[in-house]
Amino acid sequence: MHHHHFAYSESERRSRQDPEAILNSLGLKPGMCFVDLGCNDGFFTLPAAKLVGSSGQVYAVDVDDTALSRLEIKLKNENINNTHVIHGPAETTDVCEGCADIVFLGMVLHDFSDPLKALSNCSTMLSDSGIVYDYDWKKQASQFGPPYEIRFSKEYVKQLASLANLKAISELDYDDDFYLIKLRSINGE
Repeated sequence: MHHHHFAYSESERRSRQDPEAILNSLGLKPGMCFVDLGCNDGFFTLPAAKLVGSSGQVYAVDVDDTALSRLEIKLKNENINNTHVIHGPAETTDVCEGCADIVFLGMVLHDFSDPLKALSNCSTMLSDSGIVYDYDWKKQASQFGPPYEIRFSKEYVKQLASLANLKAISELDYDDDFYLIKLRSINGE
């Protein structure tokens, strides 16, 4: 489920966020396997597909058919062929087992009906050295974004992650509005 009542246009969003810079900061490189869980219409999917290139793979997962249709049109218009668009819930849609170099949650963890189950699913998809990144809204009131009540604090995300067999290996305040938590499987390297 997405809280579209606070949605804003891609140009407005780009004025606050640079998806290419964010993805570069994660270390996304050509040949990698990237999973965009809760991808919506591809704000992060498209730049990720360009970064991983023809030798890489992107899996774009969402429950919103309309958003996925918009994403498929964008992919076709840009002649991007390395992206698999998959309709399904984050909690139960396994795109692969042990294949993902990066599983990315872009401001969506609070939207999932069962965030713990979604994080457990992320853990299943990770390669041995794979990383889950939760890029999300800080739990604070702001002029834009989701209501304060549904935002997750960094501490809450780390608690959920530990229950999902993931451990936080770093966290940072990305800017005034967002944080980024880097999670690795407890069984990983």
